[in-house]
Amino acid sequence: MDTFTVAQRNAFVSHAIARVHDRRPDDAWLTERLADPATRFVVIWQDQVLLDVGDAPHLCRLTAAEIAALQARCPGQGEEMVLLGDLGDVTYFGLGLDDACNLQDARNLRGADEPSKDAEPAGRFIDLRSAASLLDPDEGALAAQAKAMVHWHRQQRFCGRCGSPTQSEQGGYARRCSDPGCAQVHFPRVDPAIIVLVTHGTRCLLGRQATWPKGRYSNIAGFVEPGESLETAVAREVWEETGITIEGLHYHSSQPWPFPQSLMVGFVARASSTKIERHDGELEDARWFTREAIRDGLVKGELGLPSPTSISFHLIEDWFDEGTCGKLAVWLLG
Repeated sequence: MDTFTVAQRNAFVSHAIARVHDRRPDDAWLTERLADPATRFVVIWQDQVLLDVGDAPHLCRLTAAEIAALQARCPGQGEEMVLLGDLGDVTYFGLGLDDACNLQDARNLRGADEPSKDAEPAGRFIDLRSAASLLDPDEGALAAQAKAMVHWHRQQRFCGRCGSPTQSEQGGYARRCSDPGCAQVHFPRVDPAIIVLVTHGTRCLLGRQATWPKGRYSNIAGFVEPGESLETAVAREVWEETGITIEGLHYHSSQPWPFPQSLMVGFVARASSTKIERHDGELEDARWFTREAIRDGLVKGELGLPSPTSISFHLIEDWFDEGTCGKLAVWLLG
């Protein structure tokens, strides 16, 4: 598969959403869309996304009337509204509710002890990591975009140049300093990070952090530093965490990772050394695994791998499936 197709297997990736960049500065159009009964809203509260948790869990796509009912229950002052884009004939916005709102004891917004109300949404706020496997690609992409943008707005309420309050512009894709003498415009940021499957012959290199569940291993990953290329970041992170040097790599795919606002850029690298030395202490352990060892570890329940929604899993899966041990997804599911 080409990388455009490969990336679509990663959670939060969808090419169907039109981000309507040209509409962002049009305040009249934004006002019209916000009032349109066909418009839908994705809701974020305390970094969680609102899902319908019925028999077939899915993203809550609320109407303007449902948003009004929800806001009445949560009259906070820290709301953020962001244009997400068009999906088909429907325009979507992300709404970040004030974290101070008391929804902790009202996560089920239509509880069994409440009468059903047409203008009140049913749903539950769920961490997006946990929700990823429940959402289709379009829903996942909308939720990830909303979560990342709401987080950015909350981090950029004051100007980094002069400290004055900032104001949202361009449908939420810019914040301008309110001090006329400064008027600095701030734009959303994305933090690039690399994630890499290192191979040597018939083995791949996996590591684990001490905080992970027992037996879980994954790829080497880390943030790209200023003045550094993606390729250099791969080589540096692999050496810092495992002492392994690489002699070649190729791009695999990428994945938005809104935890809080990263972009995971995936590679497969070829190692030129095999002795493991954990230089920076970030990993509790690092090992070389054959395909047979991965298969046997999964069968025995002694090995855990990343979620199948992640680019991390697909890096391992694509390498594993090139061998003679069958399909990794089959062994993972038992």
